[in-house]
Amino acid sequence: MITDKQFEDAFTAAGGWFLLTQFEKIHNWTGNKSELVDELFKEGFDAKRTGTNARVSSVIRIIEANRGKEALIKIRDSKVINKAHPDAQERANELIKVYYSDL
Repeated sequence: MITDKQFEDAFTAAGGWFLLTQFEKIHNWTGNKSELVDELFKEGFDAKRTGTNARVSSVIRIIEANRGKEALIKIRDSKVINKAHPDAQERANELIKVYYSDL
């Protein structure tokens, strides 16, 4: 379990848009973490691999602490994220339905 502060820190480190767009891939990944980081780094979120590694570690921490739904709700309800990415709310709702099935 992680504290609320640790959750907030992990959410901030991951970034809401990264968390939303990469949630399924990270949630469903069965290989090793290094390969996942390499694959996601190629998508261009970060200038350095270490940045992608930090993001992936943060998302994994959130998911493993059973706070993925909370993170997706936070994204869904974020005015800033939804202004920058108009489809964020719909995408978050879809992920909540698929992975947490009680929306």
